[in-house]
Amino acid sequence: MGEISDLLQSKAGLSPDKAQEVEQVVVEYIKSKVPGEFQGMLGSVLGEGASTDGQASAESNGLGSLLGAASGLFGNKG
Repeated sequence: MGEISDLLQSKAGLSPDKAQEVEQVVVEYIKSKVPGEFQGMLGSVLGEGASTDGQASAESNGLGSLLGAASGLFGNKG
C-alpha cells in the first residue's frame, strides 16, 4: 500500500499520517465487500505483502487475475 495514501496527500491535501489512516479505512471497507475467494487477489492489487522491488509486478499480476476471475463470473471464458 502507499499509492492511495500518496494520492490522498496530493489530491486532498491530507497529512501523511491522516492519509495513511484514511487509506487503511478504505482498504478495510473494500475488503469487507469482496468475496473471500478474491481476498488474496485484492491484496496483490493493493500491493499488500509485496516488497518494494516486486510491488508493480504483484499489482499487475493481481489485477490481471482479479479481472480474469471477474470476467469468468459473467460467462466470459476466454
